[in-house]
Amino acid sequence: MRRSRDEEVIIIHEEDVPKKKVKRPPQKTRSIWKSLIYGVLLACIWGWLVYAGYHFTKQYFDTTINNLQQTNALNMQAINERLASINSEINAIKEAISQTDQTLSSSGSIQAELNKKIELLDKQLQDLEKSLEILKEAP
Repeated sequence: MRRSRDEEVIIIHEEDVPKKKVKRPPQKTRSIWKSLIYGVLLACIWGWLVYAGYHFTKQYFDTTINNLQQTNALNMQAINERLASINSEINAIKEAISQTDQTLSSSGSIQAELNKKIELLDKQLQDLEKSLEILKEAP
């Protein structure tokens, strides 16, 4: 089709056409609320993880300490029983020595053996007393 020179050509630009306005909340407001919700959610999760870690760690340490205390109590009881038995042996040996007559006391080998036995029992008694002191110092 041919146009004549008298016809006008109208050019319409997009800027000239009125646009329909759609009501939307501004992007910044939506972005702020979204960030705030994520931040609060992250803080809650982090707080829960810290609390759970504290709770389980405390429970583990309490259980471990209780087990150690029970073990120490049993060890102290065993050491006290051993200490009592060594004391009774020492007393029995001392009594046997005091009841022996002159002939037994003149025999050097028997007396030396008894002295060795007494020294051995005294050393065991001292070791047990040290062990008992160490256990008493432990929590």
